Amino acid sequence: MAKGWGRAVSVAVAACGLLLAGCSERTLDTGLVGAVTGDNPPPSAPSPIRTMSGEKAEYPNLATVPPRPTDLSTEKQRAAQMKSLEQDRTRSLARKKALEDQYRPLEAPPKPKITPGRQG
Repeated sequence: MAKGWGRAVSVAVAACGLLLAGCSERTLDTGLVGAVTGDNPPPSAPSPIRTMSGEKAEYPNLATVPPRPTDLSTEKQRAAQMKSLEQDRTRSLARKKALEDQYRPLEAPPKPKITPGRQG
């Protein structure tokens, strides 16, 4: 029985060691397998985030700004579309009500009068 406990403890210690290895900064750089095998972290790439240093940065090139869109609808066209949608909603609700009135569920039949031990 002591051998079984010894194995369980050693497995638990190994699992804790692997889990705690995930907390180190090296694991964040190389991954869990890289931290265990001793691989070097990947080379660091320049950050895409610009820092707020005191150096003078270039202004953006305004020639790269796209032109304003020209295919926008006017206020009158949007009002007409909204009116069309409202009419469509009204027609749909009227059709729904007509279908519900036409296809009402049947009422449940009354309970049969059954007396135990009698037939007919």
